[in-house]
Amino acid sequence: MNPTTKGMLWAVSAVLTGSWLPLLYLYTHVSNDPFVWRSWLLVFQVVMLLPVFLVVPAGNKHLLEKARRLLFYWGEAGEPVRVRKPLDVLRTPVLWMAISFALDLAFWVWAATLIDPLVVTIIFQLMLIGMVWMAARLGRKISSGQGSSPHVLSGKHWTLMILSFLGAALVIWSETAAVGTLNWLGIVLAFLGTVTAVGSLWGTVSIGRMMGWPTRNHHDLVWNATFAAVAGRVLALPLTLVGGFLFFPPSGDSFGLTWNLVGLLTLTGVFNAAGALSHRYSLYVTSSLSVQRIMFFSPVFQMLWLWLFADVSIANPLALLVGTGIVLLSNLGWQSKQL
Repeated sequence: MNPTTKGMLWAVSAVLTGSWLPLLYLYTHVSNDPFVWRSWLLVFQVVMLLPVFLVVPAGNKHLLEKARRLLFYWGEAGEPVRVRKPLDVLRTPVLWMAISFALDLAFWVWAATLIDPLVVTIIFQLMLIGMVWMAARLGRKISSGQGSSPHVLSGKHWTLMILSFLGAALVIWSETAAVGTLNWLGIVLAFLGTVTAVGSLWGTVSIGRMMGWPTRNHHDLVWNATFAAVAGRVLALPLTLVGGFLFFPPSGDSFGLTWNLVGLLTLTGVFNAAGALSHRYSLYVTSSLSVQRIMFFSPVFQMLWLWLFADVSIANPLALLVGTGIVLLSNLGWQSKQL
């Protein structure tokens, strides 16, 4: 099968599984402290990611070797370089990935309590554009180290990517077609959540490449990226607890685990693992970043699940149809073999 076709099919799988996550976040966030919620979510995500290590048929599963690679960063020559002095830690993707995992969804949920969730969700869709930009930047750096052709995203595909974003924003807008509460703190938190979400996604992809350098075997790369995602979440856990103490001092509103909540968090971890696995394969089986436009179909299914299971009405069906049509039309050129 053509690698680009494989990447497209994996991206479709990522959309179908990952689009359930906002609905599950809605049902599991039962505390005023988004950092405590994020802490529990990290735990369940890690546990549900562990089976991926058995499922992915990677050839190199040496845990100690992979753990050592966490202390590497990308050198100027486009090759992994080991940390040699304390300040070099600031250049390692694992540090920023751990910080990003601690803040991304916590900031997203926090922002949604301050401003209209509609605005927060639209801003969060910029994450995919940021991730593609970082992936293209990483591709150019890696190509210089491997002596291969640089990976770039053409102007045409950037235009289609932005059109996909606008279509996704229109789909989200269809829920109410009106903005309620709005303030600067909420907007800032929404953008910070988006930036850190880019950092967490890019960190796993980047470290996956670094751990397997110079291999291009997609099974090894996916296994490595999953290892990085687990390590990043484990390292992020104490940071989320610190964030809770700093921004939300302990109060009587505690996050109590019930069996229903455990079941929902487990389901969240399962869908996260399935979506993340599919998304990593979509990035690694093909060098064409243009197929990532398909990920903008996620809001379409998100609206469907929210409408079916969360008693959310679609106030503007026309906006939903037009937005879906824009995303569909902007994806008709996915067959291109260029990035």
